[in-house]
Amino acid sequence: MPAFQNLAASSSSKRKSDQHDLNTADRKRQAVEEGVSTMEGDQYWMVQWRNPQYKKHKTWDGDAVLVVSGNRCTLYDSDNRQLCSGKPYGIESTRKLAEGVEFALGSREIEVDHQLSRTDFLSGKCFGRGGGPDTSTATNSRPSAAKQFVPLRPKTLNGGRTTVHTTPAATEKERSGINLEPVNLVTSQKAAQKSPARDSYWTANWRKPQQKKHKTWDGDGFIIHNGDKLTLLSEWGLMMGTKKWDGLPLYSSYKTFIGQREVELDSEISRAELPAIVGKSAEPPLDPEYSEPLPSQARSSFLVDAARERRTSQEGTGSSSPSVTTVNSPASAKKFIPPASFYGTAVKPKPKGPLHDPDAPGAVVMKAPTKDHQAKYNKKNLPVVPVVIDPVIARHLRPHQKEGVQFLYECVMGLRKHEGQGCILADEMGMGKTLQTIALVWTLLKQNPYAGAGPVVGKVLIVCPVTLVNNWKSEFHKWLGKDRVGVFTGDKDKRVIKQFLNSKIHQVLVIGYERLRTVIEDLAYCQPPIGLIVCDEGHRLKSANNKTSTMFEALRTPRRVILSGTPIQNELSEFHAMADFCNPGLLDDYSTFKRVYETPILKSRAPGRSAKDAEVGEARSAQLTSIAKSFVLRREATMMKKYLPPKHEYVVFITPTKLQLAIFEKILSHGKLDSLVRNSTAESLALINMLTKISNSPILLKATADQARIKAQQSGDTVKRDAIEEALTLLPERAQVEDVTLSGKLSALARLLRALQKHTEEKCIIVSHYTSTLNIIEAYCKKKSYTYHRLDGSTPAPKRQEYVNDFNRSSQAKRFVFLLSSKAGGVGLNLIGASRLCLIDSDWNPSHDLQSMARIHRDGQKRPVYIYRFLTTGTIDEKIYQRQVTKLGLSDSLMGTGSSDSKSDSFTRKDLLDIFSVHPHTACNTHDLLECPCEASATDRPPSRIGREELEKMMEDESSSDEDDEDPLKGFMAASQVKAKDIDKVDKAYLKQKRAQLAALGEWTHINCLQAGAVDRVDDDMLTHLIYSPEKDTGESTSAPQSLSAKLLDAADRIMSEEQSFARDIVPGGSISFLFERSTKSSMDDGDAEEEEAS
Repeated sequence: MPAFQNLAASSSSKRKSDQHDLNTADRKRQAVEEGVSTMEGDQYWMVQWRNPQYKKHKTWDGDAVLVVSGNRCTLYDSDNRQLCSGKPYGIESTRKLAEGVEFALGSREIEVDHQLSRTDFLSGKCFGRGGGPDTSTATNSRPSAAKQFVPLRPKTLNGGRTTVHTTPAATEKERSGINLEPVNLVTSQKAAQKSPARDSYWTANWRKPQQKKHKTWDGDGFIIHNGDKLTLLSEWGLMMGTKKWDGLPLYSSYKTFIGQREVELDSEISRAELPAIVGKSAEPPLDPEYSEPLPSQARSSFLVDAARERRTSQEGTGSSSPSVTTVNSPASAKKFIPPASFYGTAVKPKPKGPLHDPDAPGAVVMKAPTKDHQAKYNKKNLPVVPVVIDPVIARHLRPHQKEGVQFLYECVMGLRKHEGQGCILADEMGMGKTLQTIALVWTLLKQNPYAGAGPVVGKVLIVCPVTLVNNWKSEFHKWLGKDRVGVFTGDKDKRVIKQFLNSKIHQVLVIGYERLRTVIEDLAYCQPPIGLIVCDEGHRLKSANNKTSTMFEALRTPRRVILSGTPIQNELSEFHAMADFCNPGLLDDYSTFKRVYETPILKSRAPGRSAKDAEVGEARSAQLTSIAKSFVLRREATMMKKYLPPKHEYVVFITPTKLQLAIFEKILSHGKLDSLVRNSTAESLALINMLTKISNSPILLKATADQARIKAQQSGDTVKRDAIEEALTLLPERAQVEDVTLSGKLSALARLLRALQKHTEEKCIIVSHYTSTLNIIEAYCKKKSYTYHRLDGSTPAPKRQEYVNDFNRSSQAKRFVFLLSSKAGGVGLNLIGASRLCLIDSDWNPSHDLQSMARIHRDGQKRPVYIYRFLTTGTIDEKIYQRQVTKLGLSDSLMGTGSSDSKSDSFTRKDLLDIFSVHPHTACNTHDLLECPCEASATDRPPSRIGREELEKMMEDESSSDEDDEDPLKGFMAASQVKAKDIDKVDKAYLKQKRAQLAALGEWTHINCLQAGAVDRVDDDMLTHLIYSPEKDTGESTSAPQSLSAKLLDAADRIMSEEQSFARDIVPGGSISFLFERSTKSSMDDGDAEEEEAS
């Protein structure tokens, strides 16, 4: 690199040859200096450079100076070191260089910024050194004297002390050997003074101190350089601050601090372009959070401090003071503030009291810690203060939600009777479990019953299905705003999620169960550590050995909360798994729990139980219920009646089409039924799956037939293979996917959608467990130009909440239908934009259906809600629904109503025979099993409803008459000894057991829609479009004008037909044959009715 010196000095006499003429260092210096004269034709450019990058948004690695000599370029970095040299490529020639041109040199990419003058390059100004070139006359013939030394400004680390440079007195001693030429490395203070610089004016950007990663500018302004002073002006001419100039040359991108603002120069302007000075702006207040020394205001090093102390000691002893060079810096202008009062003013400590007023109206105060709790957790004897829910969120809580937050707080703080700090919030769907959890999280993040101990938790982990990740974030923002708490969503890459570990601006991580498995090990190193775990839809933890449950072992967090509207779905082992997750060891291990609780309870509920088994089982059940009440809270949705509109539920039994009945007959004929029942459980489940799809639409048989045919061939089951082949021949050759007339349920759905669009402004949710069924409905919506959204497992996670929000905000014309997969979107979503929901098929697990049906009857719903469960009459749909009814009481064995020992994937031979049976002539097989006397009443009376207790009493009377009958097939006997009447008794006992399990259906209203006048008994006007009527079948129009005689004849015909009922065989497919109806009215409706009666 050429030496930076004045050419006038180098053109004087050369250095004389002396006795050390052979010194190689001097010869090198002389050769370089002589080479300066060859650079007169060179070009100098300020450029930006970077190494090759492959990311989307590339950044520059640094600034540099490019020297162009002919066709050869040399690149120097800002520290005057050569980076590379050679011929450039990517550009025709060096003559094409201009601002903004990009090319490559060596292995680096370069962009030209602006051209430099030769003087700026030789003086080192472009490298941030010194001032302009020295214009004084050389006083020494040596080249080294031509360049004046300017001392470097050291960084000041002490903020307020003046940095000095001392020139120690040099003592020369004669030494033997080569005599060194004296070189003046440090000039005197007088020589170091700069010539007065000219005034200049600049445009600039300014900002207050920022700690974020990507900093932004707060505003534009102007800089006035007048003498040794820099002044910052705003765009409107207000003086925002001044400082002493540090002596460094001003240039574009020069940065400094003026007052409490960071300033960067942009471009130089003339004096005339400045705004008129109109006043002075007040200095911004000092923010204690950002008041630590800024990077450019660092303290001086300990070497400079030592030099200062030495200078002070010399002054005290009267010794001569060395020459001192004072460097002006932003820190040197500040008065030193002792560390004891760093912020200038003493910070008053906050009084040790509650964060919110516990005596304010409507304040929700948590339970105070007991003496035992204080002895265990308050080792420092800190004062106890009340913990109060923030009024910002407390004013939105309803009474049952306030009770829920208090219950959650007492559990996680260890203030309940049970050992442990976990709990299960098992409120029914739509009661605000999310809001209660947010209130708990916000309270624990900000408060502690022990003053001065800091908040109870530092960070919170919320685990939920991936569909609900963004919903949780929006709920936090809805109730707390976007600035109070930082919510980090874990729907991104693993490397991005790791940013949460040490983030100071995020306190809550919301992540899906599947994604959590990839980062659970890293979350163990969170700072501060995770203090609370919330598992939404926690029934996924129903097995203690699955991956979802075991992954939490990496986090040693005792405070754990499970949220689930359906906590127990199949058996008591699920309850033990969730209880053990919340409070490890509370119910012992599973083998002990099974022996002590599960087995005796199930024995006490078995049909052939003894008196002793019943007594022991009831005692163990009461004991388990008592333990569960300490950490399990469950409330029914009936508590929300005063806040929500009425809800009407319908179980709609729809007649199958002739094609569906023919396919069922081919597959389930009597000659093939015995062979199908003998198959393995897996093959039976596969056949059940196929029959369920045929109930939805026969066209789905094509999709499942290939797989079923292959499995039948592998197993050698020729009966099943032949049955499938025969069934396929019944399908129309040109059947289209959107053809809903092939299925009874889908044709009924089509008529319902048509009526809704024509007569109402309501929107509809359509739920199915099969995406193939959703494909058919989607094709039909496209055919009919129905606007819709679809959410299933293939929908990207970020789009799911977007679809929900758009559907809730839109009118019927913009979004009429929402197609929903029960597995992907059946939990947690809030779809209050719709008031009608159709469940196309049923799941063996009743909780899946209950979760799906609860999407619309929630907080915020304004319309009356109608929920329809479609079942194909007499087919496997009814058998699945019957199985659901028997299992619905299981979770209530601990939560309130009953239990069952049945399993969804376990079937006896008798069960399979029942499942694979089709009843083509019944209006409702489920009602037939009940043997309900409601149809015995006259047709002109309203539909009767028999209570559950009355139905159970009837069955007890029936069983008492058969009490003395001995079971004819008990034990082993020869087949020849079995009589027909014995088999009949077994069948009766089986039917009696099923009727007992279906006793809960006695609480519903039963309506036989094959009877005349059924239309008048149905409260929902939309369902009347699906009920069969001979007038509709003949195409008669009731809206056509009629004469008086015709009207009288019609009235007479209606009166005569009151006692008529239609045979199931003449009713076309897609018509309603039977209805189960149940309605819950809101308290507001009851109040209105009372007012009307009073008036």
